[in-house]
Amino acid sequence: MSKKNIAKLKRKCDKVWSLIIRKLGHCELCDSTEFLNAHHIITKRNSNLRWDLQNGICLCSRCHKFSLRSAHNNPFTIIDWLKDKHSIESHLRIVAQQDIKKFTYEDMEQILEGLTK
Repeated sequence: MSKKNIAKLKRKCDKVWSLIIRKLGHCELCDSTEFLNAHHIITKRNSNLRWDLQNGICLCSRCHKFSLRSAHNNPFTIIDWLKDKHSIESHLRIVAQQDIKKFTYEDMEQILEGLTK
């Protein structure tokens, strides 16, 4: 499989993941319903969690990137939020300790199929 096709499938999975996270319809930090973004709690560089729906949080653009207390500028913002979400926190701690996996094209097709259901 060519790298071009793998990159295209990866972008497609990212887009579907983002749409699902943003379906919540409001920022989980400030309740805004405008300019919603999907944020990875654990960086998407950790391929095990890249498309895990429990690794996402719906944020407005301000809470995501554009304020001093945003998720990207102050990670303690997300840590405080996680304290109220113990099941997510423990799930992420377990999954984050796994070895990094390199997904095959077929793996990503299955992930995309699972996300679109």
